[in-house]
Amino acid sequence: MTTLSFADWNDAQDYYFANGLTDGLPIVPPTPDRVQAMLDYGGVDADHDLGTEIIRQKRFTAGKAAVNAVMAGCLPEHFPVVMAALSAITDRSFNLHASSTSTNGATVLSVVSGPYAEAIGMNAGVEMMGNGSRANAAIGRAVNLFKSNFYGSVPVVMDNSTFGHAGKITFSFPENLAISPWPSLASELGYGDDATIVRAFATLAPLQVTLLGGRDPADFLTTVAHSMLAFGPGMPEVICVISPEAMQHVAAAGWSRQRVADFLHDKARLPVAEWMRWKRMGHELDHDRLVPVVPEADRITVLPGGGMAGAFVSLIATWGSSRSVIRPVAVPD
Repeated sequence: MTTLSFADWNDAQDYYFANGLTDGLPIVPPTPDRVQAMLDYGGVDADHDLGTEIIRQKRFTAGKAAVNAVMAGCLPEHFPVVMAALSAITDRSFNLHASSTSTNGATVLSVVSGPYAEAIGMNAGVEMMGNGSRANAAIGRAVNLFKSNFYGSVPVVMDNSTFGHAGKITFSFPENLAISPWPSLASELGYGDDATIVRAFATLAPLQVTLLGGRDPADFLTTVAHSMLAFGPGMPEVICVISPEAMQHVAAAGWSRQRVADFLHDKARLPVAEWMRWKRMGHELDHDRLVPVVPEADRITVLPGGGMAGAFVSLIATWGSSRSVIRPVAVPD
């Protein structure tokens, strides 16, 4: 590992900015001791294999991940989550190369589910997708710095996003287990009650929906389904984050996570003729055929989260042909 030395902090920042090794924000210089602290906490050596992205034949290693985790401002305890997220995006079904070159502005969203998220201080409440949480910000930033610094997804060179969005700097948050009436997503997916997972998505910018329709989930989730129609048909996946105020009504009505997903899948659909009128589908003979936004209910990931005040849902659409990938977090003993 090459060691760089600088006269002072400003010198270091000038070097990393001049060489295109930042996301436009200052970085923490990745000194050998800081990098080693990441590796030690994760219980891995620098050559530990996280996976190989098949299109560019890039082998992701823990050492490269640790450098970018330090630069992003991670603490060592954040590093197991970063490694899991980077391992996930090497999976062929994630389609990292195509999503990294898209004009749609796709980024990596790392959703964390399980008790380790709270243990390391991840924020699932007020401003969970915004500022104020070192863990959320640093973990998401580490993944995206790695994507640009090592994988090569640099603006203009590879990344040709027409607009982009702030999630291309950092996008990571946990499921809010404290307000949830359900087992964790990790548990429901078969990883166990004590397990923590990262589910990585290639996503577009979030859409915040104001809920109308009182306390009946069938009423206010209809508003959500109507908002999903804006994504158009053939969306690979959708993440639906439900605020605590709305989750209280979902819990009181006894709705499961699966029932919410089934309801949204059933309601977020239109006849072919309507999609054609909206210029969202080409010509088809069967104008009455109902076409959903997502192909099946299991492609809607429902999560509780956010601040206590405000009846909102955040909808996050995914990109093109990408599919989400799950990796367990190797929590140190």
